[in-house]
Amino acid sequence: MRLQSKSVKLLIMKIRMIIPAGIALLSLAGTLNGQGRKTIEEKGIMQQTVHEYFLAEGMNKPVVEKIEKYNEEGEVIEIQEFNKLGEVQLWEKYVYDEEGNLVEEIFLDEKGKVTRTEKSIYKDGLRVEKQFFDERGRLFKKKEYLYEYR
Repeated sequence: MRLQSKSVKLLIMKIRMIIPAGIALLSLAGTLNGQGRKTIEEKGIMQQTVHEYFLAEGMNKPVVEKIEKYNEEGEVIEIQEFNKLGEVQLWEKYVYDEEGNLVEEIFLDEKGKVTRTEKSIYKDGLRVEKQFFDERGRLFKKKEYLYEYR
């Protein structure tokens, strides 16, 4: 019975490590709207703007739905999403290190004021810590990532 309990605990611990990393990767991957980082880099794309038409509501002119900005490596560095009135609904900025690791996520309000910042610390290519800061730059939460090796 103890062996099974240890196995279950180990499985739960592994899941807790994998899920946050997976969510972060999926959220970034989903923002590329089908354009891979390599394609964005090769074509020299620095920004993508998505227009939306609300035809059923009689709005025949395009409304900006989303703006994504990229760095020279094709990584998303900024996302802005708007509602049909042109108001900012989401605004995030991203900072990467030399290895391409996402080291900082900055969340802004509709006026561009920072509301929250999340910083990731990496060691040997693995995230070992994530720090959460409020709008005044005060650390209010921290996560530590532990890894087990074969």
